[in-house]
Amino acid sequence: MTSTDRTTGARSELDDVAWEFLRSEFAGELYLDWPIDRRLDAFLRHRGYDQLHDDGTAYEALLDRVMANIGAALQTGVVPQQN
Repeated sequence: MTSTDRTTGARSELDDVAWEFLRSEFAGELYLDWPIDRRLDAFLRHRGYDQLHDDGTAYEALLDRVMANIGAALQTGVVPQQN
């Protein structure tokens, strides 16, 4: 496996977790007044992603993937738009 393959694979896994977060209650109205990083922290702990939570580099990459996908999640209705 090349370095590019590992990066692509890790990005794909992070995208999967990012979309799991975006589909979760932590991206919805219930937690709307929490900052995004606090919601992501709670999601990771609640779902048992402790290693991902505790790895600063992976956590930052995941947060980047959440932010990169939030527009698409809003457009497709995965995350409801706030009035």
